[in-house]
Amino acid sequence: MLSLVIVILSLSALAYFAARPAFRAARTRKPEVDATPRSATSVPEPTTLEGALSGQLMRGEISRSHYRSVMQRLASRDDQEHPFVVPEAGDSGTAQ
Repeated sequence: MLSLVIVILSLSALAYFAARPAFRAARTRKPEVDATPRSATSVPEPTTLEGALSGQLMRGEISRSHYRSVMQRLASRDDQEHPFVVPEAGDSGTAQ
């Protein structure tokens, strides 16, 4: 048991001293800053209505209550067009 503890402590010390230079270099390294300004066209346009709404909400173009009401209407419409059907107990959901 004692030999196992010694082996584990030795491996831990070896790992610490092996990784120490990398940690020190990461601590002293300055972050690289991209000098080129980001343009508005660098962000991809949303492909769904939900994406467009969330983008408008993040930019402050619409209020939270407006976002919630529109999302509620979208969910209601989706529920009518694609109703969720729960299979019967024991039914695998595959057609025979």
